[in-house]
Amino acid sequence: MGGTINTRKIALAGLLTAASLITSFIQIPIFPAAPWLSYDPSGVICLIAALAFGPKLGAAVAVISWLPRIFLDPFGVVMGVLNTCSFIIPAAVIYHRAHRGRAASVVGMVVGALVAITVSCAANLVVTPLYTAVSMADVVAMILPILLPFNALKMLINVVAGQILLTPCMNVLAAPER
Repeated sequence: MGGTINTRKIALAGLLTAASLITSFIQIPIFPAAPWLSYDPSGVICLIAALAFGPKLGAAVAVISWLPRIFLDPFGVVMGVLNTCSFIIPAAVIYHRAHRGRAASVVGMVVGALVAITVSCAANLVVTPLYTAVSMADVVAMILPILLPFNALKMLINVVAGQILLTPCMNVLAAPER
């Protein structure tokens, strides 16, 4: 899809934002060693938006879909936005620069996943001590046994789901107007 904003693109971005917001409330515990950490599928929807419409609009979908939760969980919003944007922006940049092929989507998603894992682990060093009784030293001790594997598993799910959904979603999102 082109770089211009039109009514169709705005409507689709709005639908993807709403879908991302709704799916952010689906919390799935995926890592038994840390039951307080859970996966939500909203990042996959933001990824599809970024791949379809570019990194800027994808990031806007991510940020806007997290904003309503700011009063419920402000630190969770910060972590969610950081994690999602650090995943989808590199993925979309690589995908769009390489002319949107399957190989580019895989490389982009893997690079984005590695960036997101790194950013999430680093951000936990600052954010977690701000809202819990856990010290920075405790967070450092959690990186290898808990934070790294959890975030790696989360990104693996996002990459696999993104690869499965990419073609059918792009076919729908790029469908010509009638």
